[in-house]
Amino acid sequence: MKNKSKLNSFYYGFPVFMVTTQDCDGINNICAASSSISLGEKIIIGISKGSKTHNNLVAGSDAVINIPDHTLWEKVEQVGRLTGGDKLSENQTKWGVEICHDKFAKAGLTAEASIDVAPPRIAECPIQAECRLVSISDKGRFILAELDIVNLWVENPLLGENGIVDSTKWKPLIFNFREYDTVGDALGFNVKYGN
Repeated sequence: MKNKSKLNSFYYGFPVFMVTTQDCDGINNICAASSSISLGEKIIIGISKGSKTHNNLVAGSDAVINIPDHTLWEKVEQVGRLTGGDKLSENQTKWGVEICHDKFAKAGLTAEASIDVAPPRIAECPIQAECRLVSISDKGRFILAELDIVNLWVENPLLGENGIVDSTKWKPLIFNFREYDTVGDALGFNVKYGN
């Protein structure tokens, strides 16, 4: 039997990533996020309006999608408790968010130069995608940013035969109904696995 439910947010779980952007003064920002879709050489991310990342993207910043593994959840949470903006919203104040203009230093993360975009990569993240901003769609309280992947970086130990990610070695960080989680043993493989 099922019960009809009304949830504050139907946020059923997505892989976590940290997006790096840069403002017009060259100041880097990191945003912890988990609303994304990737297909082919495109990534679409959802970002709340009013955030520093939102402002940077609207101003035309490219982005790097840095994908942490499960061991980085505490650093991701620390980044999520920081804002690169200059003032706090009512909710941010309620949640204990603090203003910070150098999230790399505060969270103990290392900036790594990108090759073809201005924002840096996060060295601790085993998968990174340098992306060019293609377009932004306004969706009310948030935006959808369409990105083209120009460079993809994957740590060698995660790669299996033919240069594909070996899913048995990859333990992504997943935001499961707003709880940090990861994957267990594989149940099976899709017909397209490895292709």
